[in-house]
Amino acid sequence: MLDAHKSSAATENMRNVQLAKIFEATASCASLIASFSVLIWMLRLCQHGVDFTDEGFYLNWIAIPQEYRASISQFGFVYNPLFRLVGQDIVLLRQANVLIIFCCAFLLSLTTLHTLLASPSGKSDGTERRLLAPALVIASGALTFFDLWLPTPNYNSLTFVSLMVTSIGVLLTSRALARSSVGGWVVVGAGGALAFLAKPPAAALLGALVLAFTLAVDKFSIRGLLASILTALLILILVALAVDGSLRGFVARMQLGFELSTVLAAGQSLGNLFHLDGLTLSREQRVNFGQLLVLAYVMIVLTASARSALRIASATIAAIASAGVVGVSLGWMSPTISYEPFQPLLFCAILFATVVAALLFSPWRRALLSREILATTAFFVVLPYVYALGTNNNYWQHGARAGFFWLMAAVVLKTAPAAKEGPLARWRLTPVLAAALVATTGILFASAEHPYRQIAPLRMQNTASEFGSGNQQLLLNSEAAAYVRNLRTIAAENGFALGRPVIDLSGVSPGAIYALGGKPPGVAWLSAGYPGSSNFLKAALANVGCAQLASSWLLTEPGSPDSFSFDVLSPFGIDVLRDYKEVGVIQSVRAFAPVKFEQRLYKPVRDLKDAVDACERARAAKP
Repeated sequence: MLDAHKSSAATENMRNVQLAKIFEATASCASLIASFSVLIWMLRLCQHGVDFTDEGFYLNWIAIPQEYRASISQFGFVYNPLFRLVGQDIVLLRQANVLIIFCCAFLLSLTTLHTLLASPSGKSDGTERRLLAPALVIASGALTFFDLWLPTPNYNSLTFVSLMVTSIGVLLTSRALARSSVGGWVVVGAGGALAFLAKPPAAALLGALVLAFTLAVDKFSIRGLLASILTALLILILVALAVDGSLRGFVARMQLGFELSTVLAAGQSLGNLFHLDGLTLSREQRVNFGQLLVLAYVMIVLTASARSALRIASATIAAIASAGVVGVSLGWMSPTISYEPFQPLLFCAILFATVVAALLFSPWRRALLSREILATTAFFVVLPYVYALGTNNNYWQHGARAGFFWLMAAVVLKTAPAAKEGPLARWRLTPVLAAALVATTGILFASAEHPYRQIAPLRMQNTASEFGSGNQQLLLNSEAAAYVRNLRTIAAENGFALGRPVIDLSGVSPGAIYALGGKPPGVAWLSAGYPGSSNFLKAALANVGCAQLASSWLLTEPGSPDSFSFDVLSPFGIDVLRDYKEVGVIQSVRAFAPVKFEQRLYKPVRDLKDAVDACERARAAKP
């Protein structure tokens, strides 16, 4: 009788265990569906909206990088082949940027999970296939990079990609130079080269971090380091030859770019690259942070339980969360989330929940007392600071856009204790993945509702507008679409030809020049509002030939206190009131001061030869 009772209990327990596995598998599938729905949502949003300041700068720089002699970041040259490959289509360019970031994040996630869960014997046991789904879900967290909604490729996206590429290589390295390890060191070199092309200061700090990590986990190898250095040098030499024809020309380009940035005086100097900024969260952000921390912690604890009922409860919560993510990404649900700085810091809530759970459970503490686990976690935690290095913005705010690495740190801490569970290990990630999807969706929804320097949510920007020399279409809000249409109409009616130079004296409208199909001379953005803006404009235009300056149109904004005066052009023999004719006025609104603005378009009317002669005389007379 007793044996029968034990047999019945064992059968019931087995049934509950199988039921828990079914629920966990269902939750995993729901998370995968939610991840793809978020990705598709982002790809669809790429056709909506544009920022006429930063994105205009990115587009000008990517479209014609060969026109500019000075640059610290070389992202324009890196992305120009992609720009041409997609036929100058801005939407496809943005979508390619989203997919590149997602794919790099997927490869990093897969490499991380494989490193933690690989068979000790090194033989394939099917683990790789089982890790594809969780890696895809984790990768969706990298889409929080678009927290500001600037989807056009730029130096920040290139920096982010370079950090992910380098991280993949670092995880593959080892002291013994096996084939995979050599490949890892080569990938590290490639990532370092990309970081240098994006932001040289970040590349320097990244190199120091990689060196510290490989020493800490006993992966350092002189030959491996040499392989990385040679790879990076080879890539940079090839880029230098392709861009400027010689190493000397490339160095001169970067030196001139540094001199121009110094003239602009944008709050930057070598002395203040490294600093710690304050972190102030609003009440709403603190509440969201606390709620996500509690949700992640409860789900982690429930999933770790030996009781099937608790594991079923955790899987159910994860499935419900995934359903909510799908609802938001498809537009069926519209949560109330205000946009505020530091949004991607939500990933720290998941990291903190994982750390607390690890500290409270002794089996986990023992599993985490591994030098490699602790070093890998620290490596990922520091990477957002590397990403932020060099910006003149708050480092917490800027670095949080690479908060995906904080999520990766949580993945490392959550996966390490489950490394011995084989196929079951991926289910242990369910709470982290579900919480990450909730955070990602909230961040991206706030971004889509409050796009950077735009006056309407992306979902409400549905007016088709021709944009750029290729007449590609973007969906803009009605005010922005009317602004572009009026600007293009005035220019066309007065003989503007595609590719003509346009000097932006408003200092905030590089996107308007791109929309016209023109090109900004000297630099991709003559940025106003900084202490050295006027000197910056003069220094930038000093590198432009007189023939190009003489044929340039002008875009002005007389009502803005930060716009350039006509006097800044006098060193080039230009008297705007004498040499130009006002051909049109455009009025519109925007999301930054002055909100209501009026711009004027001027065309050159002086004989071209006379204008060139005047420019050359003015330059010759300059002491």
